[in-house]
Amino acid sequence: MQNVSIQKAEDLSAAVKSALESLLGRPLEADEEVSVMAFRPHEAPQGPVRDQLAQRLNEQMDAMAERVKDAPDNELDEILDDAMRSARPGYRPIK
Repeated sequence: MQNVSIQKAEDLSAAVKSALESLLGRPLEADEEVSVMAFRPHEAPQGPVRDQLAQRLNEQMDAMAERVKDAPDNELDEILDDAMRSARPGYRPIK
């Protein structure tokens, strides 16, 4: 069973497009893609498990920071902006 669906707005039926526009509160453009995900909600980790996960995340972020510690800030900003634009074509950096 599929949990994720990605469709081009121009390929949606009128009824589906109308329903999605109602959910989004705005019209869809023909060149946009719509992704829908279905999943069961779950409780956020608590107590020691949450602490362990936070520690692992911090360790991963520290390792990434160590690898780029000598890179100029403006170069890192450009890389991050490019990644954001790739993931979100309408992204505009705040300068």
